[in-house]
Amino acid sequence: MDALNSISVETPYGTKTLSVHCCAINTWSDPLDIMTVSSFYRDYAPTRRSLMGSLFEQGIHVQELSRNPAIDLRDLCNIWLSREIPSSSLPIGRVGCIELTPLFRGNTTPADLEQSILSSIHAYFLMLDLASAAGIPVRSVGLPILGGGAQQVSSELVNIPILNECLSFLKRNPVVHDIHIITRNQGQAYQFARSLDSSYSFTQSTTRGAAGIAAAAAVVAAGETRHAEPSSLAFISYSSRDKNIADNLCAKLESHGIKAWYAPRDIRTGDYASAIVDAISRCTHFIVIVSQYSLKSQHVLNEIDLAFQRLGRDLKFCPLKIDEEEMGPAFRYYLARQHWMDAHIPPLEQRLEEFIAKMND
Repeated sequence: MDALNSISVETPYGTKTLSVHCCAINTWSDPLDIMTVSSFYRDYAPTRRSLMGSLFEQGIHVQELSRNPAIDLRDLCNIWLSREIPSSSLPIGRVGCIELTPLFRGNTTPADLEQSILSSIHAYFLMLDLASAAGIPVRSVGLPILGGGAQQVSSELVNIPILNECLSFLKRNPVVHDIHIITRNQGQAYQFARSLDSSYSFTQSTTRGAAGIAAAAAVVAAGETRHAEPSSLAFISYSSRDKNIADNLCAKLESHGIKAWYAPRDIRTGDYASAIVDAISRCTHFIVIVSQYSLKSQHVLNEIDLAFQRLGRDLKFCPLKIDEEEMGPAFRYYLARQHWMDAHIPPLEQRLEEFIAKMND
């Protein structure tokens, strides 16, 4: 199947592929060892215009497959993998299912939903690691855009973290060779395709195909990428609980030509502390993501202290506040006199653009 964008990922197990496709599943023709579906919690009804509905029309009954799966982790993390599909009109060997938890049926915040998706995809790939260790074929995996159907979850925050999970999975798993992100929603497909070109973590470990190069050229031609000076280096300080925000901010910075540094992505040795100190000593912009979690993080406070010692010596503080939590005395000491920006009012995409535009004011 032709891809909107495709990248080659260099791994210890050879070159692998991550691609994005815009098509309906009933038109898919390449063999897939596993096609992933998402469902509401314990609900596999083949509703009209859903992925499970399309599979049902092609003779793949997810509800039937759920009754006797090969791997069943629903009690632990709401994921399972079917046994081999006996026959169908599609070249799909098995179905893997991610059940979006009861969070999606209650009054929860977008951040709760986004975190649930990221936790689910992480657990799902760990299950596929287990499957490959057990000899179950996982060479080629199809992946939908989670939560983008009936669940109606915005992909604004989750694109880059999901792509990062795909990259990590491809690098560590000796068996998996291809991950195909598949959606028939054109807007979602193009957004994911562009994300492959905007994330530094991909450009540092991959070779772009012709489609990827053309997509990047189109973005530049449209005037959507503005480049900073090559010497700019932005250090991102954040709590691990806010990693989805840090991932998106990093991708956004680097799509504007601003090199970003953040842990653990850019730590090349086992000496975590030395890598942090070295990066802060070299950065031109120190970005701290201020949230209810970072306000309680001693590591973030230590990084702020190191950066504060360089204040006034070619370093600019750039606090980004993503919630309304009141800063405690220690943070106020360092940040009270710094210009910081609120980003807790949606849409995040726009807030990040505004933040980057103001970084050099």
